[in-house]
Amino acid sequence: MLALLGATLCAQACIGSAQAQSPQVVGEPSIPTPAPVPVAAAISMQEVALEMQTRLAKLPSVRGIETIEAKPNELRIMAYSEINVRLDTLHTRLNAPGANREGEYRRFVSNVASLLTRNDPFKLAQLRVVIRTSTAINLFEEQTAFQGHPNAVLRRPFVEGLEEVVVGDTPTTIALMPIGRLADLNLGVTQAFDLARANTAAAIQEVHWIAKDGLLEAPSDLVYATSLLTIDAVWSGLQRQLGGPVAVTIPTRDRLVVGRADRPRDIKRLKAIAATSSGSGALSSTVLIRRGSNWVVN
Repeated sequence: MLALLGATLCAQACIGSAQAQSPQVVGEPSIPTPAPVPVAAAISMQEVALEMQTRLAKLPSVRGIETIEAKPNELRIMAYSEINVRLDTLHTRLNAPGANREGEYRRFVSNVASLLTRNDPFKLAQLRVVIRTSTAINLFEEQTAFQGHPNAVLRRPFVEGLEEVVVGDTPTTIALMPIGRLADLNLGVTQAFDLARANTAAAIQEVHWIAKDGLLEAPSDLVYATSLLTIDAVWSGLQRQLGGPVAVTIPTRDRLVVGRADRPRDIKRLKAIAATSSGSGALSSTVLIRRGSNWVVN
């Protein structure tokens, strides 16, 4: 009996010892050790700059992008003006642990797009038309060229030596519109000029002509004085008011003087005023006569 009891106790002790050494329940799956999460390789500032050049170049108002010499953390964006953007914060975010790089790139592009849209002078309601010399327009296109490609603006012939140009009007500037903006504005060339003329007419509404030396002159503070030449309604009404054909001179961008085309005295005075055309704002040293809906050089 004592032998049997001893065997039983020994068996229980042995089972307890085995359980203590291996408490795992039979049939329970083992938990694998997690594999180490790979750390994304750091991305360089140069790589960030190249990626952003590709992405920002797709924005509607951007004509080109270039790096700035000795400033690898900056890009120069050529849009309606030159805009510099810094990449330091973006570079830091891209290299943060667990960074969503695609999300960071998209957020940066979205921020730049919002900036460009907010300050864009070429919104439909802001389009106007101005008269400039062909020489001045050519010079502007060359001076604002990007990597040897002239900044072609939306222009068309008006009268000898002069052209109409579509511009964007803001409280601080009058910007000549690149022809490439037609696509994102969903406009054709004729549509753009028609809209720009209509906007100009609406902005001016009524002209209070000033009588001076037997002639009529647009107010000196009228920003788009010479643009009146493109608005037919102005001249049909003025011709009725004067009782005869109309002649004008526009010696500078902000001066417009009107007389009768059939009065030698008026033509003489207009020619004298036209002869004063000079300086950076000079337009024409000729007298223009209205014939039908067109202007011709006298």
